[in-house]
Amino acid sequence: MKIAVMQFPGTNCEHETLVSVRTAGMEGEIFRWNRPEQELSQFDGYIIPGGFSYQDRVRAGAIASKEPVMDALREEAASGKPIIGICNGFQILVESGILPVPGEVSMALAQNVMVQGKKIVRRGYYCAWTTLRHEADPGRCAGSFLIDKGALLQVPIAHAEGNLVTVRDGLVQEMNDQGQVVFRYCDWQGRILKEFPVNVNGSTENIAGICNPEGNVLGMMPHPERAYFAWQLPSSDPRKKVEAPGPGRMIFESMKRYIEVSR
Repeated sequence: MKIAVMQFPGTNCEHETLVSVRTAGMEGEIFRWNRPEQELSQFDGYIIPGGFSYQDRVRAGAIASKEPVMDALREEAASGKPIIGICNGFQILVESGILPVPGEVSMALAQNVMVQGKKIVRRGYYCAWTTLRHEADPGRCAGSFLIDKGALLQVPIAHAEGNLVTVRDGLVQEMNDQGQVVFRYCDWQGRILKEFPVNVNGSTENIAGICNPEGNVLGMMPHPERAYFAWQLPSSDPRKKVEAPGPGRMIFESMKRYIEVSR
């Protein structure tokens, strides 16, 4: 199976994402934004990695969402192929109207606003290790296909605009009802605490990742490619470079398994 790792001007995580794809047992290739979009049809899945496409001008992901390759990705998403958007990739999927509801730009990933005791203590860019709680049932989402419900994953974030807000009332409840909320920020015990530092960016209901109603498209702000190996975790000894799996590996192995069972 072959995965296209998308690259826009300003993308900066394509190479480590490609390593994660290949280590998970899939073929991978960096696909630049200016290639003929018709060539995307030859791939089995797609990942839009993190970075700052077009310098985050206007809004993070807004300009990249207008590129012709995104029209092709909408068609591939509608056909059932898996797509994972990581950080800036998540922002691009939202701005493209691929998430959370196809054909509708109904949410945004706004500037981070960190709150403690009803007081704003920080805004903007933040980089830290977070704990995620998996909210979906196994098999519900292509990017978390193999992860048990309630499982905790330690994965880092690095963004300025991850504060999930919605354009219309009731959308978050709709996503909850349909099982579209895939990951939430939590503490190390799995508790969903609304204030910083557990809620790292002020996101509504601590939401860190969502899928489309069909489950083949996942968008998440944390970076699983930065937690693919155990040696990447802050608790590890960086001198040992142990190749044991880290929690982020499950995202890529889930994508692989989803493709296998969908054929």
